[in-house]
Amino acid sequence: MIRKLILGTVSVLALGIGGTALDFSADADEVPNAAPGPAYHWLNSANLSKDVIRWAQVKLHMTGFYEGSLDGVVGPETKRAILGFQKSNSLERTGTLDQQTADALVGDTVVGQGSSTPPKGASDFGAGQK
Repeated sequence: MIRKLILGTVSVLALGIGGTALDFSADADEVPNAAPGPAYHWLNSANLSKDVIRWAQVKLHMTGFYEGSLDGVVGPETKRAILGFQKSNSLERTGTLDQQTADALVGDTVVGQGSSTPPKGASDFGAGQK
């Protein structure tokens, strides 16, 4: 009698533990990978804010393409820097801060100098910030 009780208890525990493990492994498919995915389109190139342009100027300065003022204005020096960066990164040479160029700037880091992340509020860049 005690033997049946012990076997029954062990069976219930084994099923419970096994079921939990199966449930956990099924949920594991829903967890996003840490691997880099496609670019997130956070740039509104039709309406760039001064913060976005300034961020690009800082990144271009950190990579040695820009020596001008970090004023958030796309002037001739900023356009030259963008063109040079696009050329050296095999991007389409538009001379404008488009999504592809911004993605390359985000991925381009200089060790020990600043941050490679976009400024705060990057999800709504260009939306009325001037």
